[in-house]
Amino acid sequence: PAAAAAAVAAPAAAAGAAPVPAPLGGGGGSWLTPQLVSAGLDTQLVLLSLDGFERCSPSKLLPPPLPSSCSVAPQARLLAAHGVSEVRLWQLPLAHAGPPAGERGGAPPPPPEPQQLLLLKPSGLSRHLFCASASSDGRWLLASDTSPRLYRIGLESHGAGAGAAPEVTRVPLPEGAAAAVCAAFSADSRLLLLGTTLGTLQALPLDAATDAPPCIHTLRPPLDEFAGADTGDAVADGTLAAVLRLSLSSDLQWAAAADARRRVSIYSLDALAFHGAMPRLSSPPAALAFVPGTPLLAVATVDKRLLIFDADALRLIPAACAAGSEPLQPVRGHTEAVLRIVFNQAAPLSLLLCAQTWSLRVDLNADAHPSLRRLGAAAAVAAAAAAAAAAAAA
Repeated sequence: PAAAAAAVAAPAAAAGAAPVPAPLGGGGGSWLTPQLVSAGLDTQLVLLSLDGFERCSPSKLLPPPLPSSCSVAPQARLLAAHGVSEVRLWQLPLAHAGPPAGERGGAPPPPPEPQQLLLLKPSGLSRHLFCASASSDGRWLLASDTSPRLYRIGLESHGAGAGAAPEVTRVPLPEGAAAAVCAAFSADSRLLLLGTTLGTLQALPLDAATDAPPCIHTLRPPLDEFAGADTGDAVADGTLAAVLRLSLSSDLQWAAAADARRRVSIYSLDALAFHGAMPRLSSPPAALAFVPGTPLLAVATVDKRLLIFDADALRLIPAACAAGSEPLQPVRGHTEAVLRIVFNQAAPLSLLLCAQTWSLRVDLNADAHPSLRRLGAAAAVAAAAAAAAAAAAA
């Protein structure tokens, strides 16, 4: 957040964070003592009691998880990055292999640079952009402020001339499309999911062959799942919290949505309906990702825990990770939250937790779940076949 400061009559807490015990700041004040709340470039909220302002020590809250401003279209090697009012589309170069074998001497050639293909400035913005996302094949781009905007990207036109930008066509959306805080495309780029400010999930089937507006299927969790006596967060006005994180399974059977009240909902994309929810988390979820080829959802929380949840059976799999339900020891002292969970196709039982200045590899236990055993066995067969092919070529 941008730097800000405000004096308030009672202490404020970050969304999803536990209240700070009184008195705040060590100044001997009470809950009724005015507080100074500031937020700086390090994203930490700092609270200072105005009683004994010169003598008290500040109380700091952990930074809330921030959504990533980038999305990758792996099939097209594109990177979409959004700012306050624009979206930039970059062409990523092929992996740089370095100089050919046997060549020695001289400085190696510099690696190729990414090339900016497009600078898109949506018209009629009423707020800054909440999110932007590119489809896997790079042919669709979604950007949203208080209303979502869908664009078709004509990659065929790129390269027609030196510096030629892709052709961009805005695709109309029905009036029912709500403001999206996050968005995700399916791996085949035929389905778009919007996580809305209303707490709902909107599914839009996409057809590149037509300019007709896509239809919208709105999915919502039952209110009693989120406002019951067992959750401790009853909502007096019967509203849902905004969806902040989204993930789709690679087989397009499941979608997971994390909201601002630390709840993770599971939806069946086959039935286009709510399927269930994870147990209420003690810390806000920072990143979500399905283990490829399985119904298992990996959830990283702000307090550095990694949870594996079976979306089909609706149960936690604590044995899947060596740390179980405890914070991951190597990053326990870091204040930065995880931004993304990435899986390596060559080692599907390993995942990478990525933060702004650190990353951590975590190996999953193949014996913890039948899906993980199948995944490990398939990876072993593929590795053996690759080794045999390399030996034959040699």
